[in-house]
Amino acid sequence: MIVNNYINWNLIKYASVLSFLIVFNYLLWSFNSWQIIKFINFFLLLGTFIFFFISKKFNDYWYLRIIILLLLIICLGTPTISADARLLYLFSGKILFYESNLYLFLDNFNLPADNFFDIVNSRPKLPATLSATFAQIVGYWNEIFPKSTNVIIIFPPIIFLISFFKDKVLIMLWLFLMLFFSGKLFIMGMMDGIIAIYFISSILITYKISITKVQSEKKLLYFVMFLFFTTLSLCKNEGTIMILVIILSSIFINFIYEKKINFNFLFIALISLIPILYWKYIIISNNIKFEYLQSGDTIGRILERLTKTEDLLVILFFLATNEKLVLSLIIFIFFVLRYFNKNKKLIFFVSTNFLLYFSVIIIGFFATPRDLLAQLEASSSRTFIPLVLMLIYFSIFLSKNDYFFKINKSS
Repeated sequence: MIVNNYINWNLIKYASVLSFLIVFNYLLWSFNSWQIIKFINFFLLLGTFIFFFISKKFNDYWYLRIIILLLLIICLGTPTISADARLLYLFSGKILFYESNLYLFLDNFNLPADNFFDIVNSRPKLPATLSATFAQIVGYWNEIFPKSTNVIIIFPPIIFLISFFKDKVLIMLWLFLMLFFSGKLFIMGMMDGIIAIYFISSILITYKISITKVQSEKKLLYFVMFLFFTTLSLCKNEGTIMILVIILSSIFINFIYEKKINFNFLFIALISLIPILYWKYIIISNNIKFEYLQSGDTIGRILERLTKTEDLLVILFFLATNEKLVLSLIIFIFFVLRYFNKNKKLIFFVSTNFLLYFSVIIIGFFATPRDLLAQLEASSSRTFIPLVLMLIYFSIFLSKNDYFFKINKSS
């Protein structure tokens, strides 16, 4: 078997079931379903999650079992220190825990903190719904154990990503680098680690759909893509931007290599955006302001900062001193130069996604209503984590074929 075509379909099927139950939990909240149905779904989700740890089918992935258990233990034993995690994401879960209503929004009562309430109200809430379901089953809320459900949320894309590696060394290398660059984000209650893993998985699954010929396999990939896109868009506002970036990159690459547009992909991608579009409609109909529209003219703010040398130098400084981004970019460029001729389409696709989302991040910093320097100091490191992990994963992905044959020759 050529390892470049190796796929563990059992892992992908398992990831699809787990991901479906996560999305279904959100849908139950969005339909204001009976609490007992939410509890039943959560226990099914928990049982599916535990199945990975007890099934002989997955015994070869004992190291992943250890990593996930350690993440859960650390998460349960770590206080929530981050202000964003406590005031935005866990606070949303706390509201859901007490009110059991996804569409109950905080009224600002014309208080000075009305912008804060609008930010809390407008954020997507898939992770918060899972935390709230867990807390309602326990019957108690605090700012520690509910965030442990984030580990369950990241599990399907992690499973999906390792399903394309045959060699344990490469899987363990990816898991180590993933934790090294962003492990803290998985246990802090933040969304950045979650959307980073889903972003990488969504890029990979989109690429695999474009090269897969067997229809049964392609249908399964489309189903997982729908679930991952839906989850990505419902975790954080940036998730929707990521999906649009992937769609544009896919159209561009398919037009270059296939001279046509994959309308099946476009249709399923747009269907996956229906839940977040409905959420945005609810937000707008309740006169809730989106974060970037709260303070003046966004476009004018971007143009003003683009013409300021001081602001441009600040951005360049933070980019140059972002060690994780610089290191991952150097590693990716090394593997691109080494494997370019064999993987042109994949390299172009990954690079297009990188450039588009990198541009979005830079524009986002210029558009922020806050002080630019303060915004960069607070979030520049974690904001680039999706790009860092993307470059690292696909560097390993590009090298796996070469690595496999070297092992065979030496054995």
